[in-house]
Amino acid sequence: MRVGATGQRRILLGLAAFAMAWAIVRAHVQAITMDEAVTYVNFVLPTHPAYWTGHANNHVLNSMLAWIFTRVFGTSPLVVRSGALIGAAIFILASYFISTLLDQDFLLRLFLFVCLVFNPFTFDFLVAARGYGLASGFLLSAICLVAYAKNPQTAANSRSLTLTCGLASVCVALSFVSNFSFALVDAATIVMLYLWASGGGSLGSAKGATPANTENQNPIAPRSVSRESIKTRLELAIACFLPGLLVAGTLAGSALLHWTEPLTYGATHLAETFVSLYDASFPELTPSLSDLLFVDVPGIILPMFGAFAAWRVMLLLINWRSLRNARSGWLLVFGAVPIVAVAAALIMHSIVFRLDGMLLPKDRTGIYIVFLSTLFLGILAAVPIPTRAGEVSRRGLTILMVVLGSYFLLCLRLNYFKEWKFDQDTDKIYAVLAYYNHACGLKDVAVNWHYDGSMNYYRVASGRETFPRFPHYDRYPPGQRAYVFYAPDDRQFLASHALSVVYQSPSGAVVALDPAIDPPPGEGACVVRQPDQSR
Repeated sequence: MRVGATGQRRILLGLAAFAMAWAIVRAHVQAITMDEAVTYVNFVLPTHPAYWTGHANNHVLNSMLAWIFTRVFGTSPLVVRSGALIGAAIFILASYFISTLLDQDFLLRLFLFVCLVFNPFTFDFLVAARGYGLASGFLLSAICLVAYAKNPQTAANSRSLTLTCGLASVCVALSFVSNFSFALVDAATIVMLYLWASGGGSLGSAKGATPANTENQNPIAPRSVSRESIKTRLELAIACFLPGLLVAGTLAGSALLHWTEPLTYGATHLAETFVSLYDASFPELTPSLSDLLFVDVPGIILPMFGAFAAWRVMLLLINWRSLRNARSGWLLVFGAVPIVAVAAALIMHSIVFRLDGMLLPKDRTGIYIVFLSTLFLGILAAVPIPTRAGEVSRRGLTILMVVLGSYFLLCLRLNYFKEWKFDQDTDKIYAVLAYYNHACGLKDVAVNWHYDGSMNYYRVASGRETFPRFPHYDRYPPGQRAYVFYAPDDRQFLASHALSVVYQSPSGAVVALDPAIDPPPGEGACVVRQPDQSR
């Protein structure tokens, strides 16, 4: 049964609405992680605008939005993650509009959307209170804007294209301000978008061409350069670069000028980069789902993606002459933008690494590689190649996209981020400590480094307990009445001391009391019991 255009649009919109609802639910129910807590305590909580601080943990636009929203709506996990949720909405909308541009095959459009949005790696950062979701959403939006303006079916005139480039420039700048690790890919992308905007069909449309009479033009064919076209290219260059520089300088200039902290997170070679992206995108399924699948899906389909993509690129080169029409040329350049931007960013990063030692992207700092490569594969599958091999390769890539998207849907999770799985119970840990604080005046607590940031967030957010600030310990001090352990690191300490465990979670969190420590004057002895952990 074929689905009409209205039905297709409703299905995509329904999936987009579900994605946004799922992100909101996760933002509400998931416990605050250590990186989110450090951002809140250091850059959102202060009454003066601390979001201008130059620090690796401070993702400027995310901190700025959280600072505003927490003052309007108060502090809660949902509100603290408001910046990420705005990024989620932008990313989901951009993915939806991009999928509508590939109108030949609904199955491809549907599962390109699924692969872009529901990759568990990408989705985690559409929820976590960090700047990666905002940066991803704005970067994808910039590509989407120019793709719509250059679409031969709705070709923009010169003035509209210039305005579109200005908006794309602002989007790229906001991507950079959201997360500085996007700097190189943002720069490469805006250059590619300028080259796309200033070449081919847009200049013809500026002289009065219409979609009807540009249908058989090749937008990547060489053209004579007139004085008018030089003027148009100059206007497009100003639109592509000046607004972004102004926005980035205004919002991030202070943080960049006062940056003092060295960047210590990253990879030392590209193989480590790609392994980290693989591990982040393909987490372990639950045992029941793993037994149901029988096979290693990622280990099979990723090499097949590579083989089909290489085959399809080879077919494009062989059948180059048959692609000389506006639609095919537009798709070719559309697909080139994300993959060339990724390649250029990695090359530039490798050069900077060799010259200055700045580490290469690793998992979250390379998240753009994942969604831009996915976009490239989807567009590559959409380019029409009028041969039997072209049709077989198209169907093969589409089937692989369906399998990958289905796998990602099986990876949907509600209660933790893979990056900080050990922090999935921080709200329950604090509830245990709060119980003993109220019951017997417990204050002196030594906390493992996995949890001290989150405990400080909940201490401030609650405001009902009398804990001092939870310090960061490299080694536990003696004489503490309570400890919060991370079991994989602290089993020996726990076994060698006569401590009473009052809470233990599958994620590795352990709360233990030391009955041998006398309480300070005015505080009661803590009677060991299992407090309510459902809070």
